Amino acid sequence: MAAKAEVRPRPLELDPIASRVELAFWEDLRRLKLDVLGTDDSPIPITGYYTPCTHPKMSGLLRLGRESLVPPSANSFGSRNSCPVPGTLINTNNMRGLQNLDVEYLLREEAKKILHDIMHGKIEEDPSLLLRFLVISFADLKNWKIYYSVAFPSLVFKSEMTLLSLHSASLVLSQEEAKSLSKSLKEWRSSNETAGLPFFFVDISSDSCIAIRQLKDWRDCQDNGQKLLFGFYDHGCHQDPGWALRNYIAFLSLQLKIEKIQFLCYREKRSELDLEKSLIGEASFPQPHGWDDSDYVPEAIGWEGEKPGDGRKEKKLKEINLESMSPERRDEEQQLMHLKLMGWRHFPVDLEKLSGIRCLLLGAGTLGCEVSRLLMTWGVRKLTVVDGGHVSMPDVLKQSLYIDDDCGVPRATAIVSHLKERCPAVDVEAIQMEIPAPGNPVSPSVLDDCERLQTLVASSDVVFLLTDTWESRWFPTLLCANENKMAITAALGHDSYLVMRHGAGPGTRIGNMDDVIAQIQNLSTEDALGRQRLGCCFCNDTTSLFNSVSDETVALPGLTSIVSGKAVELFARMLHHPEGIHAPGDMAGMDTEHQLGLLPHQMRGSLPRCDLSTVISNSSNNCTACSNIVLSEYRREGLNFVMQAINQPTYLKDLTGISNLIKSDTCLKLPASLPVNPGKLSSARCLLLGAGTLGCDVARILMDYGVRNLTIVDSGCVVVSNLARQSLYTTKDRKTPKATAVLEHLKERCSSVEVEGIQMEIPMPGHPVSSKEAAGVLKACERLQELVATHDAVFLLTDTRESRWLPTLLCANENKIAITAALGYDSYLAMRHGAGPGTNSEGSDMVAAMNKLSAEDVLGGQRLGCYFCNDVIAPVDVMFVALGF
Repeated sequence: MAAKAEVRPRPLELDPIASRVELAFWEDLRRLKLDVLGTDDSPIPITGYYTPCTHPKMSGLLRLGRESLVPPSANSFGSRNSCPVPGTLINTNNMRGLQNLDVEYLLREEAKKILHDIMHGKIEEDPSLLLRFLVISFADLKNWKIYYSVAFPSLVFKSEMTLLSLHSASLVLSQEEAKSLSKSLKEWRSSNETAGLPFFFVDISSDSCIAIRQLKDWRDCQDNGQKLLFGFYDHGCHQDPGWALRNYIAFLSLQLKIEKIQFLCYREKRSELDLEKSLIGEASFPQPHGWDDSDYVPEAIGWEGEKPGDGRKEKKLKEINLESMSPERRDEEQQLMHLKLMGWRHFPVDLEKLSGIRCLLLGAGTLGCEVSRLLMTWGVRKLTVVDGGHVSMPDVLKQSLYIDDDCGVPRATAIVSHLKERCPAVDVEAIQMEIPAPGNPVSPSVLDDCERLQTLVASSDVVFLLTDTWESRWFPTLLCANENKMAITAALGHDSYLVMRHGAGPGTRIGNMDDVIAQIQNLSTEDALGRQRLGCCFCNDTTSLFNSVSDETVALPGLTSIVSGKAVELFARMLHHPEGIHAPGDMAGMDTEHQLGLLPHQMRGSLPRCDLSTVISNSSNNCTACSNIVLSEYRREGLNFVMQAINQPTYLKDLTGISNLIKSDTCLKLPASLPVNPGKLSSARCLLLGAGTLGCDVARILMDYGVRNLTIVDSGCVVVSNLARQSLYTTKDRKTPKATAVLEHLKERCSSVEVEGIQMEIPMPGHPVSSKEAAGVLKACERLQELVATHDAVFLLTDTRESRWLPTLLCANENKIAITAALGYDSYLAMRHGAGPGTNSEGSDMVAAMNKLSAEDVLGGQRLGCYFCNDVIAPVDVMFVALGF
């Protein structure tokens, strides 16, 4: 249907353009943010694809797809239904950053680019620059959502553009002109060079012959007396011209110095010119002044969904939910997200290497549970766990994966389901098997067990020695040295520990020899790279094999988490080190250029002394597990050698030449047990603020210490990325409030615990609330006051500094024990807050007491500080929450 003729001039009104952003664009942006951009929020050039109207009732759109994040190739001209248009993307690191963007300034800056391109002749060469667009966004990586807004910057004339007339093209053109125009446009659209150019002009001669020309040919056609129509691909389907006309007029006014034009709004139907819907009009506009000044910043409009003059201060954002992608893929990416975030500020984690590495864990007890769970948080997906024991009642609190229902079940059976609950993608095999050990009675299956262990070590990439006794580590250590496999030992004393990586296996003095006997006899004290071999856990603890630490040793609660964390961190550093198993040992205080920092050989620590020492020791010639003489004998005799070592207590001593040795001073010391008051611990009322990574472990370890009265406060819900890192939760807890989910899991481990969960936001300074929210926040403050007043100790375990402020104030006021635990990327802070202040006045006058608070505590001692007193020691890089992850 033809448009009606305009009776009188009126202000030019334009049909706003809209965008269509495909999910693939946001999915690729999300991956780009995780894998490449990190915290870099610099503007990114992108490409949109503009489409003219092709449907009588549906307008065309600017499309953003997967290819929009890839720069178009130099020989890519696009097509009429896919005109490439340059744009800018600003993706902020958090929602606050998005909300704080000066959107009007950004819009003017984009308009300034358009003006610059007009004044410097770039538009004539690339007319698509008139359709420049801007996208601002925040990719909420944790919650799989995108918030964004799109703008199509348009220059604003200080005085109005006037529409003089507007008609359907079918009413303006003669039959000959219409036929010629259709033919010329068809040729224009079929040309690779011009099909994707959204602006052109129509040259109509006196004999109705029409030619379509590029804007750069304008000067060749001026002053020849021919009729000109300035055409453009019009996205709209309504009776107003499309948005692209505004910047087109600015170009014609500024560069071609004209003040009145006739224009053609090109619209299609079935891939042909639609004469009924296409429009031909005439517009006049004033010549703008001052725009040729290089510093001039024009006014601009163009935010999608906003009309000129709306005056909105806050940008209306669109929200995209990306959870429609494959649930399995989404869950796995969420599990690994923290590893990708590590690369933003520290070093890129090789996820492919981690997911493919095969880890063998010998022991599924206290250490085995923690190490296996932490390996999954590092992205390891192939685990084999070996254990010969069963879950017992004392294990349930100490061994983080098991619950009451597992009692009596083989640990090698029970551990599989608990690992799968936390990470369904993990491929875990569990084997119930006793590890052959010297000095132990030989069972009928010992040869089978030896052969099975040989196969397991040979088919694994790294072996974790996590058993309770030293002698059970001997055969695996021997096999790792023989196979040149990474091996990591983690051992617990009562309040001390050892974490170490074993050195590489021996090289040979003679290279490229096929003679196996010669190779056996010529093992070197150096490794394959010619370096002195680092020792194994028996090298300078040679009597441990015959004087094993009793498996009745009870480690301090919480020590397991420290040791397991250091063991897995040591593995990750060694895996990412360019020299791998051959990496030299580093000492504390050394300078290193490696991204991961120091790679020690051994770490020995003591909790009571707050001590950690790094030790380097080379392979010993008398070592019962990795010395050349032992390996030579094993290679010569095979399992016969192993059976002799098992059955004859003096065999290894005689072979290696050790006798009458005193146990090394460097072995683990087992101090007298810490005196514990069970009644005091069981009655202590502990308030835990936070039920996340720290809250889960602190609650479990407090129960292991005998605490039976817990109150846990948290406002969040369990998400997939929590499962491997937060030790209590499983897949069934997804979307459940943590304050609710944590109760069941604590009860599973200790039915006598009295635990209450409270779902509540902790009021924070710097987080303003509306008048509607004020009453709820005051109620939360009162509730927190009551909780602090009725508990004996408060643990501050939240993610942000500001959420610790009010609890710190309340604890100081109530003179409560307060303990802060805070995590950075590779650093941490654990501290107890000082006592509350005493007073400088006597008597019961409360006002006087309030006015004379002392710098000393009630005992007259100088008060220790709280978390906020010297914040300079707080952990570094506590940015993930601020970044919205």
